[in-house]
Amino acid sequence: MNIFFTILVFYAGSCIGSFLSVLIHRIRSNKPGIIFGRSGCPSCSKPLMALDLIPIISYLTLQGRCRYCKKAISPHYFFIEIVTGITFAALYLNFPFIIFSSQAPFSEMSTILMQEYIKYGLLSVTLLAIFFYDLLYKEIPDIFSYTGIAIAVIGNIFTGTPTLYEFAVGGAAGAVFFLTQLVISRGTWIGSGDVILGMLMGITLGWKHLIIALFISYLIGTIISIWLLAAKKATRKTQIPFAPFLVTGTILTILFGDTILSWYLSSMLTA
Repeated sequence: MNIFFTILVFYAGSCIGSFLSVLIHRIRSNKPGIIFGRSGCPSCSKPLMALDLIPIISYLTLQGRCRYCKKAISPHYFFIEIVTGITFAALYLNFPFIIFSSQAPFSEMSTILMQEYIKYGLLSVTLLAIFFYDLLYKEIPDIFSYTGIAIAVIGNIFTGTPTLYEFAVGGAAGAVFFLTQLVISRGTWIGSGDVILGMLMGITLGWKHLIIALFISYLIGTIISIWLLAAKKATRKTQIPFAPFLVTGTILTILFGDTILSWYLSSMLTA
């Protein structure tokens, strides 16, 4: 039953990812009806039917093409649905607010874990919006970052984790860390959007876990950058969006930060 519910959560997450892909497109295009406007083909603008909007399945059955004009639809729509679904499923496995058993529909329901899941689920939506927007357009809209900050502050106060001190220091540290780089490089290394994202990371994680997230982010960024250079898919002058690495580090820290921190502290004690 747990496996079935996890799959259900995955598909619910992919539905959110489908909405997210439309939201990103409409914000970029500055189109009206950002929330409730009807979806259309990016190429021919033909309004899509309900059958065309089934997450993952519609893209596969239509072989990544518009039903009407037959032009290819960017695979990033499909990728957003998959990644959002995986994120929501991973969050459930990390915060299993419902535990099923064979004797009853569910044997245990944790309000605390449900609150954590809702908080991090909402934060993941804003983080993934930043991930894909920067990946596609090399820009971080303030609306995503500030929405995430508001969710993080309210969620942290409501759940009590991280503490007020931890996320206040984390938010300030994240902002100062990237602001310093912005000033030193005069905007050539990072942009102002990264400063706000750094604040969001610190408020979401608290200062201790922020260090872990930054380490993971820079490690992944370094590995991918070296691979791109080695494969001649980029040069030293190529502008590589950094927010996807920061978002990846943040989400991985949400999922595994406590485990990593415990492992590090125990290794330090036994060293």
